[in-house]
Amino acid sequence: TNPVLDDPFLPLTDGTMAQIVAPALQVFYVTLVQAPYPSWLQLSSRANSELLFFEPGRGSLVAPALIHGAGLACCWLLGALAAKAYEQENIDPTVSGYGQVLLAVMKAGAFATGVLIFATQMDLLSEFGRYVQLGESPETDLRLLTAWTEGFRDVLFEAVVITSMRMYLAVSIARRKGL
Repeated sequence: TNPVLDDPFLPLTDGTMAQIVAPALQVFYVTLVQAPYPSWLQLSSRANSELLFFEPGRGSLVAPALIHGAGLACCWLLGALAAKAYEQENIDPTVSGYGQVLLAVMKAGAFATGVLIFATQMDLLSEFGRYVQLGESPETDLRLLTAWTEGFRDVLFEAVVITSMRMYLAVSIARRKGL
């Protein structure tokens, strides 16, 4: 079936939330609780040597967060298109209720999570050159647990940000229509 964009600016808003807001909140969170930074937030040593005038410090977390966020935004947009989350009945609570708006977000999030898991599996396959599983070696165990933890945090922060924004939008639409 063909997805419909009843609000042409909503994909841009979703993309901004998924690419910028959710990863930024995740960076704030790991900094606040003094948790280890995710692997995507650390520039590789090769990148450090190739960047002209690179000084780690102020602003050095912006580029990695935006790059990682772009991947998350792609996952979300694919999920939203697959779940038809841009159609009027899935945006406007006056058409079919808040439950439908929330259900569309959950469907899109489930699809986006599947895309993220698949992309992570492809990344691990590319990194190791073969299928790996827990228990093979301490190195693969660490990498798999790191991937699981980072994926869990990505899904959690994306879910909170996107759901909050979509529900705020739904309430705004209902108030504008006087309901």
